[in-house]
Amino acid sequence: MTKFKMFKRELPGLSPLLIMGIFAILVPIFVLMTIDNIREQQGRIKEKLTGKGLLLIRSFEAGTRTGMITTRWGGGRVQRLLAETAEQPEIEYMMITDPGGKILAHSDETKVGKVYEKMPDMTFNKGKAPLFHREFTSKKGIHIFEVYKEFTPVRRRGKLKRLPGSPSGCVLDENNVRHCPPPEYFDEKWEDAPPVQGKIDWFRSHFSPLEDGRKTRHHQVIFAAINMKEIDQIRHKAVNHAIFMGILFFALGGVGVVCVVALQGYRSARTSLSQMKAFSDEVIANMPAGLITVDKNMEITSSNDAALEILGHLSQRAIALPPEMAELVKVSREMPRKIAGEISCKVHGDRSLLLDVTASSIFSEGRVLSGYLFLFHDLTELTAMKKEVDRNRHLAAVGKLAAGVAHEIRNPLSSIKGFATWFFERYEKIPQDREVAGIMIQEVERLNRAVTQLLEFARPVPVVKKRVNIKELIDHSLRLIAPDLQNKQIAVETFFRADTVSVNTDPDRVNQVLLNLYLNALQAMDAGGTLSVTMTHAPGEGIIIVVADTGRGILENDLDKIFDPYFTTRSNGTGLGLAMVHRAMEALGGDIRVESSPGGTQFFIKLADDFQGAKKC
Repeated sequence: MTKFKMFKRELPGLSPLLIMGIFAILVPIFVLMTIDNIREQQGRIKEKLTGKGLLLIRSFEAGTRTGMITTRWGGGRVQRLLAETAEQPEIEYMMITDPGGKILAHSDETKVGKVYEKMPDMTFNKGKAPLFHREFTSKKGIHIFEVYKEFTPVRRRGKLKRLPGSPSGCVLDENNVRHCPPPEYFDEKWEDAPPVQGKIDWFRSHFSPLEDGRKTRHHQVIFAAINMKEIDQIRHKAVNHAIFMGILFFALGGVGVVCVVALQGYRSARTSLSQMKAFSDEVIANMPAGLITVDKNMEITSSNDAALEILGHLSQRAIALPPEMAELVKVSREMPRKIAGEISCKVHGDRSLLLDVTASSIFSEGRVLSGYLFLFHDLTELTAMKKEVDRNRHLAAVGKLAAGVAHEIRNPLSSIKGFATWFFERYEKIPQDREVAGIMIQEVERLNRAVTQLLEFARPVPVVKKRVNIKELIDHSLRLIAPDLQNKQIAVETFFRADTVSVNTDPDRVNQVLLNLYLNALQAMDAGGTLSVTMTHAPGEGIIIVVADTGRGILENDLDKIFDPYFTTRSNGTGLGLAMVHRAMEALGGDIRVESSPGGTQFFIKLADDFQGAKKC
């Protein structure tokens, strides 16, 4: 049983170690990329929140500055503005504290005057007020992003200048805009006016003058707290997106690397497969044995050159599976194993072949029957050679026996013939006794001729070769039996496809062979038959002579015995004629074979030329 598995091969190069190595390289890369992406997004969020807090604070400071100059604001007005500013949805609170943490103003008025527990440590300087931010979770569990800085409603580098001739103390700011400060804080001279006695509002203290004429600085801190709930959701989505993109890029990168390796492996596998296929095709094509595969319907799917040559076909399209091979498949179906045996079959051209055939089933994956495989050798020539060797061995043994018997018989025959001759002469006057003596002499002579044939069969056949025109030799042999042909009214047909071909051979032995075949044909045919002689020239091989008759034919069981000594189907035959023909052909270096069927027999004589093939005369 032959099992063909479908070609299934793991992609080369994708070993577990290689995959682990790829992941060992890609994982850190994409983890670092994802972390860096998350950090970058966190930084952008903080930057955005810080900018938003700073915008709120600066807008608030600008509003308080404008309100102070134009409408003489105090702390109460600032508290209301702070509450209104903090009404935006994402603003958790806004407040202003002194350096000790006391809340001066708050978006929630209930907290004014209390101390801010998370008051940061701050260092105030004369330069630009720095901006700070921090994240924390309040007692209520609210995630807060807090932006804070020193509260500066008055620009530090700005100076208020008195307008000349203005009794109300109106001044110009740094942009030359006219402002009139409250009269209760300043007298007619801006630079020299002393501060008003009594309590000063915490906000208006930013506008109280120093004794040297410059504004007094009061350090206060403003806070803007942003609720991070929506930001956390956005951040969470961003983190998830970054992780997803990292995993996606990692997967794509891994798949890409694997695909590159797999593609390289596929190319290598395809190259190897092509080489293997070419090698296997070459092996199958040059196999000395024939190979045929068929499907389940017994349709031929493939064959090699040896199969075409053995079965006598020129192309795979013309090849047909011999029925005898199909019979083996029936046995293989019942017994799913390898079946081997010798079969005799008729092939293209009605040739009979003896084949050594091995048949087996072909299974695909899942043990599904997909077809059958036939391997076969042509045993025809080998069997013929074996028979030839056996025949020669047998003939050699018979020849030795015949030589010994002939010598042992010939001596007594001489004595018997002498006495028979004496009796023949003595009883000349007694007709009855003389007739008996004559019969004895005839039988002794017949035995002597048989002994002579035995001796001729036993001794080597002498061959004297010379250049002979085959057509003339055939014509001469036919003239020798012309009277016998006329007596039986046998028609003669000759076909010479090369009239002037000559060959180096022994004409006497060839003539002996032809005469024996003619006589056998005459004895096999009734009156009115036809004897045909065909001669063809095969360049490089020699001359082929075919002697055919229209007689009764030879039985199939007798075909293998007709060249054996003393085998005959006639009651008056010696059985040495065809045996001597066979020996003569061996001595000439030629070959003879026979084909017979009811209605006629054909003898094929092949004469080889000792020179380089046959030559034209």
